[in-house]
Amino acid sequence: MTKIPMPGAEEQADLTSETAKQNFLAGLPMGDTQDRAPSPTPEPKFVKPRRRVEGFIAAWTELGGTAERLAPNEAADAVGAYAKGRGTVLAAKDAVEGLVPELIWPDCGLEAAASAAVGVVRAEGAAAQTGSVIVRSDTNGGRAASLLPPSCVFVVREEDIMETLGDFLRGLTTLPSQFVAVTGPSRSADIESTLVIGVHGPGEVHALLIS
Repeated sequence: MTKIPMPGAEEQADLTSETAKQNFLAGLPMGDTQDRAPSPTPEPKFVKPRRRVEGFIAAWTELGGTAERLAPNEAADAVGAYAKGRGTVLAAKDAVEGLVPELIWPDCGLEAAASAAVGVVRAEGAAAQTGSVIVRSDTNGGRAASLLPPSCVFVVREEDIMETLGDFLRGLTTLPSQFVAVTGPSRSADIESTLVIGVHGPGEVHALLIS
C-alpha cells in the first residue's frame, strides 16, 4: 500500500496564502484600464480664497511679515531703507540688482555672515494661499543668508506668485538639493508649548514684490 505524503505546516500555510491571493485577484474588476480617462483633479476649497499679489500680501502680513510693491530699479534703495538702523546687510549673490551690501554670501564666509543683522535673498516664487515665499538653495548659495540674520528680506517677482505651493511645484523643470517654503517669521512652541519668535530663523521677514 502506497502512502501519500501529507503537506507539512509550512506547505499548508503557503497553500492557504496562495488561495487567498487568487481569491482576491478573482474579485478585482477586469478590463482594459489604459483607455480609462484619469480621475478629475478636485478643485481646492479654502476658507479664505487668496490669489496672486493681493492674496499673498494679505496672508503674509497676517502671519507677521511686512511687504511692499516696487519697480525693479527701486529694490536696492528699499533694502537700504529697511536695513537702516538695524545693522550689517548680508546678501546672497545677485539677490538684488544694484545692491552693494557690506557682506556677500558665500564670499564673506560663515563667521562674518553670523554677525549680519539683515539677510537678503532671492525667492523663486510665492504661494498666495499660505503666504509662503519659496527659496532655492542653489540660487542663494545655500540657506545661510536667510537663516542666520535676525531679519530677512525676500525678493520675489510678482509674476512668480501662484495661488498655491502645488501650482508652483507643478511648473518646475529642475530641482535643487533643497526647496524651502518660508511662511512668516520663524516660530516654535516646542518648549512647554510657549510660542517663541525667531528661534530657528529670522524673527522679522520682509517681502519686496517686484513688478
